[in-house]
Amino acid sequence: MRKILFSALVFFSSSNLWALTEFNGEFGYQKQVYGNTKQNNVVTRTYSGAIALYFFNYTALELNFSQEENITTEHNTIAITGTGYSVIGMQNRVKNYNYGIGLRQAFAGKGSWLKPTLSLGYARQFITDQSFYTFQNDASGASFESVDDPYKSRADSVFATFGLQLALTKTMAFRFSVNTIFPAFEFDRAQDNMKYLAGFTWYL
Repeated sequence: MRKILFSALVFFSSSNLWALTEFNGEFGYQKQVYGNTKQNNVVTRTYSGAIALYFFNYTALELNFSQEENITTEHNTIAITGTGYSVIGMQNRVKNYNYGIGLRQAFAGKGSWLKPTLSLGYARQFITDQSFYTFQNDASGASFESVDDPYKSRADSVFATFGLQLALTKTMAFRFSVNTIFPAFEFDRAQDNMKYLAGFTWYL
């Protein structure tokens, strides 16, 4: 799937059929700590890239890719009754790869200093979920790790993105976007997976 998307990006971006081509690169980071001594945390990193090929002045074909990694780390001691062992740490890693194709509608032209855009289309999600545990022998204090087999899934989804581009030069703009991906036709779940990203747009 990645090779197909990359080949499509190269082919379409090299074509002379398009009135304008935009490249977007964005990044998002979030960290949340919790627990009595703030010993636990959730870290989310998101990388996103897209190309918009305008076949009309305000309407484009959009191809996009995003990668999100969500890592939850907990340092709590939980005794396992009757075993002489305790769980002293746990880490869960969820990786989400998304490939999308759809339409982007701009609400201002290339020369505008402020350019809102709205994108909507089909997305394919690939999710990997894996957990890591640290156990300790209560008597000796010796510890060891155990790793679950990764759980993998994929799903047909819908993506929607609202973007706001602030022109810096004639060929470059700062971009802020709000993105969501949700199961196809389940529009009531759009707000369950919101991402806030920032990055840059390059015009060709």
